[in-house]
Amino acid sequence: MLESSSIVGLICAAGVGSRMGLGKPKQYMTFAGLPMLVHTARALCEVQRLSDVVIVVSPTDPYIDEVAHLLPARVRILRAGGRERAESVRNGLAQAGFPPSAYVLVHDAARPCVRPSEIAQLIDAVSADDSVAGGILAMPVADTLKTVDERRFITGTIDRRTVWRAATPQMFRVRDLSWALSGDLTGITDEASAIERKGFATKIVPCRSTNIKVTEPTDAQFARFILGEKSMVEIRVGQGYDSHRLVEGRPLILGGVEIPFELGLDGHSDADVLLHAITDAVLGAAALGDIGQHFPPSDPQWKGADSRLLLKEVMKLVAREGWAVGNCDATIVAERPKIGPFAAAIRQSVAECLGTDVSAVSVKAKTNEKLDAVGEGRGMMAFASVLLVRAD
Repeated sequence: MLESSSIVGLICAAGVGSRMGLGKPKQYMTFAGLPMLVHTARALCEVQRLSDVVIVVSPTDPYIDEVAHLLPARVRILRAGGRERAESVRNGLAQAGFPPSAYVLVHDAARPCVRPSEIAQLIDAVSADDSVAGGILAMPVADTLKTVDERRFITGTIDRRTVWRAATPQMFRVRDLSWALSGDLTGITDEASAIERKGFATKIVPCRSTNIKVTEPTDAQFARFILGEKSMVEIRVGQGYDSHRLVEGRPLILGGVEIPFELGLDGHSDADVLLHAITDAVLGAAALGDIGQHFPPSDPQWKGADSRLLLKEVMKLVAREGWAVGNCDATIVAERPKIGPFAAAIRQSVAECLGTDVSAVSVKAKTNEKLDAVGEGRGMMAFASVLLVRAD
């Protein structure tokens, strides 16, 4: 299995989509309430094994800044697009700063319907086969294929068992693809064709026919149907709450991050009030009880336990039930210390425990306006809401 640090993503979004007959590039068409490019980027970023994702746009693109706030937080934008796709990929690889040994998944901005599970299958297939330089998603051809002459008279029938429709992502080593694209780009229509020209073997990994490329107006209608269908997934919402008193002689741990402070939270485990609330919210959404049932305070094995490990164990239970985290919104209530300087680290830690992107995690901090024990600085509370979605 490849480590996440060795896999990156590159989305080609420098085209103008002239065949769509629009007044702007097709990647900015709205599908199911969001620009097509946003759907595409989110699909790629749902694959947690990708450590870095860039979108290559035209240097003069006037629309990308308007949609940038809708993109996942870890996406970078490069204004490095060329006149043709191959040139955009070459420029993007040169400017992205990817490690040469990393695998790069090159994906079309105009393929918003790819499923994260299909991308994961591509990664697994390539990483398990040392005999190939890389692989691509592709679809078997269902129709009978004919060859014709200049008069459009049939001259033969092609064995469709040997013919596949190439799709994306396409996955190759950064160094191999950069080398393959370093020369004349004439006739290079995708990354695989460049790799083929250098004599390397490429693996086909089947994907669904719904992984369409939006090129014509009829494609857009089909994509809207698919994305609308995907948006009607089964969801569950859970809420969690926890509170602990502050005492001397204990570390203060919030969201798995140790906060410098003279007092710490008292409890059987590490008393991480935030992760306990989030854990209860996850369990509640999946209807799997509460944290006390799974990790009872009367059990000595949980004494001083790292709450990150508890939440990760709960996420394994939830995954077995077919659920994944959509987003998490949590609030810490405390008079002091100030949480702001540690908020980014807390969000990152929580996202890692939940197995999701940090863009799907919100952590806020409030005071209790001097009311009750929390307001008097003698304790802390945390509230959390978690959305679970039926996993693909």
